[in-house]
Amino acid sequence: MSTVLLAYVPSATSEAALAFAVAECERRDASLLVLASERAPDPRKARGVTDQRPLAERLAETGLEHELRTVPRRDDPADDILDAIEHDPVDLVVLGIRKRTPIGKILLGSTSQRVAIESPVPVVLVKPDTFVPPTRV
Repeated sequence: MSTVLLAYVPSATSEAALAFAVAECERRDASLLVLASERAPDPRKARGVTDQRPLAERLAETGLEHELRTVPRRDDPADDILDAIEHDPVDLVVLGIRKRTPIGKILLGSTSQRVAIESPVPVVLVKPDTFVPPTRV
């Protein structure tokens, strides 16, 4: 059985990635491994979470074989994702992405960018429905 890995923090981007990952698991007949951050959610980002029930309850409702793994806060969450890919039978990684300014990318780095570059398995980057592309000049 294949495994889809989802990195999750309460946010609109992770909600979009969760929906995609569940649909992909159903399509592939795969199990779902969810890496959830143990840190408290940022209230500004968590506003995009419309279902306030515990993630474990929501995952159980999917009927998918799944594992919910809480990971400690690190300076770079990409380390947790890449470690899981290395140690678990992961076939696909699903990450939510958001628009970030060029300065924000330099100062804060980009978890999704690092995972996409360093992952030995395919990575799908999912945008929320509210994503607005930057204006091109």
